[in-house]
Amino acid sequence: MAGAIASRMSFSSLKRKQPKTFTVRIVTMDAEMEFSCEVKWKGKDLFDLVCRTLGLRETWFFGLQYTIKDTVAWLKMDKKVLDHDVPTEEPVTFHFLAKFYPENAEEELVQEITQHLFFLQVKKQILDEKIYCPPEASVLLASYAVQAKVKVGRKNYPLEFFCILLASPSSVCLVS
Repeated sequence: MAGAIASRMSFSSLKRKQPKTFTVRIVTMDAEMEFSCEVKWKGKDLFDLVCRTLGLRETWFFGLQYTIKDTVAWLKMDKKVLDHDVPTEEPVTFHFLAKFYPENAEEELVQEITQHLFFLQVKKQILDEKIYCPPEASVLLASYAVQAKVKVGRKNYPLEFFCILLASPSSVCLVS
């Protein structure tokens, strides 16, 4: 009987030592966040936490992406996070990215944070040459980016001002 109690105690103490949480790192296009995630959480639980933290309501465009052995995969919402083939070392890293692109971004992307995250992702994909963008369109997009940055909290400068800035070689840092 003492042996049975001892075996139960060792089993229950083993059970208590197993971690009930693990650390995840979420990387967005302009920030990194870390969360303590429960072992039982499904992908949707983690995704909802990230969206709430970002203040994002237009969630249907986004997903959590991870890389394992040079393969990129998306976290499934209905499957436990640890049931995915995610790396075992902590923190487990996920990239919060746009998974779907709207047909008409001007009408469908209402929230400012959604527009911002899309802008940063598309900008990075153009700069990394994952998306082709003709040179004329690149200059136009860069001028819009500069105008959006400078316009906030200041008077509205004419577009010609930005074209002059973009034409000078030293202005490259303004667009980055």
